[in-house]
Amino acid sequence: MIPDFAKRVVKSSLDTFGYSLHDLRKNNDLRVFLPGHLRDILTKLQINCVIDVGANVGQYGLMLRRIGYQGRIVSIEPTRESFETLSETAEDDPDWMTLNTACGNQDGTMSINIFAESHINSLLHPSPNIAALASRPIQRTDTVTVKRLESIMGDALIGIDEPHVFLKTDTQGFDLDVLRGVGELINQVRGLQSEISVIPLYVGAPDYLEFLSYCRELGFEPTSFFPVFNSPDSGHLVECDVVLIRRHWSKIESALVESSRN
Repeated sequence: MIPDFAKRVVKSSLDTFGYSLHDLRKNNDLRVFLPGHLRDILTKLQINCVIDVGANVGQYGLMLRRIGYQGRIVSIEPTRESFETLSETAEDDPDWMTLNTACGNQDGTMSINIFAESHINSLLHPSPNIAALASRPIQRTDTVTVKRLESIMGDALIGIDEPHVFLKTDTQGFDLDVLRGVGELINQVRGLQSEISVIPLYVGAPDYLEFLSYCRELGFEPTSFFPVFNSPDSGHLVECDVVLIRRHWSKIESALVESSRN
């Protein structure tokens, strides 16, 4: 049996070099593999602008810098308290922009439900399924500005001659509305990451099949899935992160044809 202090020393040493230590006898959190996957995807797609919708306090942007991404980051967060922390996090980074707004399919204003756990604030009302995730009910509602990404992306991409955009959304059930608000500028998006629901935690939130079907219509297919939350009672997957990139059917079909000939 390895003493706890020895485990802490080893874990600390590995963290310094960007590695993690896992006990294979346990049900480990697969999100630890997301940063490495993103690093490869961002490099392969030559991404020079990451738009982070639902940025909370800037955790995603910090992770991008840790994995070596040096391009522009545009972090978008609607709530006042989280945005203030986000702005402080990004203020010393010259290529990290922050915007205090929500994103959706229509410009206007909406009420947002504020929880004690700020990362689950949502423009949608919680369903009974959220009880296992939220320790306390809604604290209050605020009114926030909502903008279509189509009206934001022009300013976000100023100074980038050939934009190669990666769009990340984490809006607690509102991600499909965010995507619909991109409009024709979706053609500048090479990759996506969204938190999708297998068991929706918010009333009116699309489930994963609806979300993935819409992404397929736009021309995107998954590269990988990363579990976020499993039900503590049943063990069922509740939410996961999905990373998607544009498919190139012509290349795939050519490979299949060539394979059939051999």
